[in-house]
Amino acid sequence: MLYIRLLAAAMSLAAPLSFAAVTQAEASWDRSAWEQQVAAERDINELGRLYLELTLEQSPHNSVFRGLHGTAAEPTRYDDRMADASPVARASFDSARETLLAKLEGIGASALSRSDQIDLHILKKRVELHLFNSRELGSGASPFTWSSALSTGLSSLLMRDFAPLDQRLSSLGKRCAATGDYLGGVKASLAPDDVLPTEQHKKTALAQLGGLDRDGGLFDKTIPDLLASSSLSDDQQRQILEDCSDAREQIKAFTAWYQATVMPREASEWRTGKAIYDRQFDLQNDYYLTPDELLARAEQALEDNNRELEALARRIHDAYLVEEIEAGTYAPAAEQSDQAVVRNVFAKLSEDRPTPDSLVEDSYALADGIIAFVKDNDLMDLPPATKLRIEPVPPQLSGNSVAFIQTAPAFEPHLESVWFWDIELLRSAPDYLKEYNRTMLAIVYIHEGVPGHFVQLEYSNRAERLIPKVFFNGPMVEGWASYITTQLVAEGYTVYPNHPLGHELQQMTDIKMVLRALTNAIIDLKLNRTDWPEEEALALMIERGYQQPGEAQGKLGRAKMGAVQLSSYYAGFLAIEDILAEYRAKKGDAFSYKEFNERLVGAGSPPFFAIREFMLEDE
Repeated sequence: MLYIRLLAAAMSLAAPLSFAAVTQAEASWDRSAWEQQVAAERDINELGRLYLELTLEQSPHNSVFRGLHGTAAEPTRYDDRMADASPVARASFDSARETLLAKLEGIGASALSRSDQIDLHILKKRVELHLFNSRELGSGASPFTWSSALSTGLSSLLMRDFAPLDQRLSSLGKRCAATGDYLGGVKASLAPDDVLPTEQHKKTALAQLGGLDRDGGLFDKTIPDLLASSSLSDDQQRQILEDCSDAREQIKAFTAWYQATVMPREASEWRTGKAIYDRQFDLQNDYYLTPDELLARAEQALEDNNRELEALARRIHDAYLVEEIEAGTYAPAAEQSDQAVVRNVFAKLSEDRPTPDSLVEDSYALADGIIAFVKDNDLMDLPPATKLRIEPVPPQLSGNSVAFIQTAPAFEPHLESVWFWDIELLRSAPDYLKEYNRTMLAIVYIHEGVPGHFVQLEYSNRAERLIPKVFFNGPMVEGWASYITTQLVAEGYTVYPNHPLGHELQQMTDIKMVLRALTNAIIDLKLNRTDWPEEEALALMIERGYQQPGEAQGKLGRAKMGAVQLSSYYAGFLAIEDILAEYRAKKGDAFSYKEFNERLVGAGSPPFFAIREFMLEDE
């Protein structure tokens, strides 16, 4: 799973971009001056830079994830600010987007280079998507939008050493001082009686607000501890503590208002419906198959992979469980159903699993074997894994995904990537960690870290072109991590190299992960586009995807949080497999995975029509 600021572009290895050199924003953002620059600008890349400026002015809490902290005039402008969450501000930014979109639609693509044509396409889609989210999906009326921005704004400055600690703490103090005004804007957005968020958004936002106020968390431990280790003067420390203490009280007061005012309201329908979903799918995935075509491919692949998993489990069941069969715990495979045979194997595999307290250490322990396998099999050149840090997610960011990564920002590629495990979420349901046995832990390391998201980002951050680097394609990002995981296992990787059935056990877990991507897509497509019952979605994940009930319930919760993203794993995996088949046919005997893999991630993360062109063009 990726909450990444990842991306991409061409093969050239350019120096990192400096935003100070690409924005003309002065001390206070002047929309009129910005629109004049848009009107005068002819270069697609520069229009992309102007849009990036707009997004940071509206959402300064994303500064750390972009690696852009301010402007030439104000180097910490974004780090020092919280967003204006009021309806008036949202309407103004939407209007500015309309201005840019009109400019983009007036550009004649035929006169552009192919690279600029692709960049124009990406930029138009992204501006349209942001307008769609605001106006059709009502993102401004979702408390989760604002609780996430608040959590991110108050925690992100402390999660990476992108600047001296004193500077980051000073910026945090300014964000704390601005929290009251920010929450005032949120109240204005949520106060109208006709604002009816979904139940899942209401509950998740409340949990995030609670995470911010948690004992032993950001306000009463992290901030005081960091201030004590800083070089700030006593007066500066005292002011930051006062501002952040006030912010905490503002959050408590807002939470009480929210519980009394918003939580009791009737919840709106979380299903988007077919028309809205299909429009969002087009804007967000920019994909070569329709939702109906993707669903048909996913349902057929689910059948195929289930048959493969069942056959593999039958082949190894009696040998792997010989002691259990002799003890009478399990009957031989011939006496059991296909699903029972599969579940028996997974039940024994789940016995070798980490505890919540050992999860981070156990994840690190997998690194050497995976890296060595990639190198020994010449699958691709790797960046140093020392740039990848693994740690528990901060409490205020907990509750939405078991594992995710925040990769090094596109504009600060020298920084570390951080892979987070949500330890508290895993503790919350006893069967959660059964899902993350040793073989699955290796799969997650490959997917999130090496050679998955982390490696893709390191390649992508070398790219020159700004637009695909910043406004990335979700299916390409998730598809790479899913594809490369399956490739490693197909080439022979296993976490149990000395076990006689080690590779078969790893294969079973990989197929289970493929089934997870398939069920993700199916539940996303069917829940949102039809009235398919939630109970059937859970049954599909548990019975056909072999997920633990806790994992399945968590995924259902994610499906209710928003449409389309869950379809991106299989969509990307399928697209890469389709391109791989064409690429292999073209190369014939000259084909090598190393060349394919490095070319693929070197292409960055534009939509798949551009990826396919790049991969299959003559070199």
